[in-house]
Amino acid sequence: MNRKHTGFTLIELMVVLAIAAILATLAVPSFRSTIQNNRVATQANELVSTLQLARGEAVKRGLWVTVCISTDQATCTGTNWASGWIAFVDVNSTGNVDAGDTLLKVSGVLDGGSTLTSNGFTNATRVQYQPSGFISGSAGTFTLSIPGCTGNEVRAINVASTGRVGTTRTACP
Repeated sequence: MNRKHTGFTLIELMVVLAIAAILATLAVPSFRSTIQNNRVATQANELVSTLQLARGEAVKRGLWVTVCISTDQATCTGTNWASGWIAFVDVNSTGNVDAGDTLLKVSGVLDGGSTLTSNGFTNATRVQYQPSGFISGSAGTFTLSIPGCTGNEVRAINVASTGRVGTTRTACP
């Protein structure tokens, strides 16, 4: 009887594994960059959506809305935006959560060791939207970066005095 053998020989299997190992070593560095880019984009979008929500609610409700740093996700505490923030209806426009104020959105600590700094705002720890949708004080920029940044993975989140929010990609330091 004539039997046909099917399957791989040991040599064929070793060649396939060697090719797979070479391809994996080429793909891993670019995959790391993709993960970092997606992380920073997600985190930037979280802040942008909070700012847009705050502006929209200020206009809709005809009341002040504040976005501030919050380490406890309930009150305006802390000095580091990467530790989290809250958006709330600021009935008496104090910039602090008081009785009668309503929380709109809570965002926790940024993961992956990301840094988020603000520059140019009148108050570095909060952005306040007036009932007109304009911000109180001067316009500013948030800068979001991640450790091991390469290429154009830094996000600059610009808040105009009109309250509009825009995002640009900038080069890593």
